Amino acid sequence: MRILDVNLNRLTESLKLTEDIARFSLENKEILKDIRKIRKIFLRVKKQLPVSAIISSRQSRKDPGRHPEFDLQKKRSDKEILYATITRAKESARTIEEILKLEKLAPANLMKEIRFSLYDIEKHIIKLFHKEFNPRIYAILDETYISFRNLKRTIKTLINNGTTMIQLRICSLPDRTFFKYARFIRKNIDKKKVKFIINNRVDIAHASGADGVHLGQDDLPLSKARTIIGDTAIIGVSTHNLKEAINAQKAGADYIGVGAIFKTQTKPSARHTGLNTLREICKKVNIPVVAIGGINAQNYGRILRAGASGAALCSYLFKGNLRNNLHTLTLIRK
Repeated sequence: MRILDVNLNRLTESLKLTEDIARFSLENKEILKDIRKIRKIFLRVKKQLPVSAIISSRQSRKDPGRHPEFDLQKKRSDKEILYATITRAKESARTIEEILKLEKLAPANLMKEIRFSLYDIEKHIIKLFHKEFNPRIYAILDETYISFRNLKRTIKTLINNGTTMIQLRICSLPDRTFFKYARFIRKNIDKKKVKFIINNRVDIAHASGADGVHLGQDDLPLSKARTIIGDTAIIGVSTHNLKEAINAQKAGADYIGVGAIFKTQTKPSARHTGLNTLREICKKVNIPVVAIGGINAQNYGRILRAGASGAALCSYLFKGNLRNNLHTLTLIRK
């Protein structure tokens, strides 16, 4: 009975802590909904148990775990606490399930249902944290500005001076050259918070180990790209109006690109979207919006004030002193 008591308490506490983190820290409605569903099932289990007898078996005064030094943990982040809590919940659910099978005290199949639901939540959490990204300064390495001889130095300058995401965009070079660049860049991004994205090519993204892929309106459908590259990959979609933005969000995009906001030297023929459309889209979607097209130090603040999470930049960064241009952007606020 003591083992059952300990694990009932442990699972109750773990589920409540997970619910609180999902609600107040992650603000994730899906995880919150799933945890509350599990708590309701768990309540049904507890109602069928001899609670008084279980509590009577408790010997908390003699429990070695009572002392403050027992199982003392160093300071941890919300992410580390959540991983540990879900692991503890899974372990407790399995222990309770096995005891119920042995003692025939309550439907063990409900505990099995809880355990497998926790497996699903754990996968969701891992996917969520793996996809953490900040598109504030999203550098586009276009083939126009790329040189393999200086590529390592370029990457180091980018990641050490405020760049938060890097996209490799190649349109005319052979696939093997594209892949060679992609693998080289992947190996030289040594900061986990800096995410590496491949433009258009899902196969190159998958083969090179990139963090994700960016798709245009005429590229492979997002659902097919997701099947190839996996649930943990970041997928962005280019949009030019509110309808495309909403459709991308519904399809499961992790972020959307909106543009061209201003006239751009990189793509002179790009459709002009403008700040008003950017502002409208930012109000209507709840995923990060990345402004693109003709963005520089003079108008960067304007796109942030319009609601964008960041900007994709190409010619502004690489025409001139890369380090100085990045430094200027990091100083700009809304």
